[in-house]
Amino acid sequence: MDRMGLLEGAAGLEAVLRRHPQVERVICGHLHRTIVRRFADTVVMTVPSTAHQIALDLRADAPPAWLMEPPGFAVHALRDGALVSHVAAAGEHGPDRLFG
Repeated sequence: MDRMGLLEGAAGLEAVLRRHPQVERVICGHLHRTIVRRFADTVVMTVPSTAHQIALDLRADAPPAWLMEPPGFAVHALRDGALVSHVAAAGEHGPDRLFG
């Protein structure tokens, strides 16, 4: 995705975030893949698409591609002053199975 210029403006965003240490997390969608990174003293994450996903290929010369991985979503909960994020695949995956 970096070939598309998604790093443009990163220094400006970092400067803004460093001025606001109360920012717990920066979250965005529509990247079609879950990615989590530490950035400017906070956590930045993208969440999966509710459709297809971008192929996970970390080679520098990897061609852009997509695949039919399950759609997904994220749920964010503020618990006792701490933000907890859960990323889950959408759809039916059979019944819950109890441990043991």
